[in-house]
Amino acid sequence: MEEPNRIGLTPKTDSQLDDLLEELNPQPDEVGERLIKFDIYRLAVALGINRDDLPAPLSEKSTSSLRVNELDPEGIFRIAVENSGLISSDSSIYEFVERLAERGVYELCEKYQQTGQLPFEEYFGG
Repeated sequence: MEEPNRIGLTPKTDSQLDDLLEELNPQPDEVGERLIKFDIYRLAVALGINRDDLPAPLSEKSTSSLRVNELDPEGIFRIAVENSGLISSDSSIYEFVERLAERGVYELCEKYQQTGQLPFEEYFGG
């Protein structure tokens, strides 16, 4: 199967991610590390692979704004998805990664809106 060169999020979820990054990142007069889309996107994909279930197909076309070779330069997501048993061998790995990211980013944004913080305890707590 031919893999896409770019993947992204649906316009609605992409906008939610922009809003989340604006909330999380330090203001110009503040000190701190800045997050970028790749950071949250990668977290969402990793959490989705760990979740071990199938995300729904995208409800609409993605923005396709992220280059696969920059998002996953060492092919870690490719290897993880190939070995997860979640998709068939004739399916696009990076289209599946895109679905994982869509669901994960949406859920992270929703939880942040509800609580004012990312649910790290839920994902990484003991």
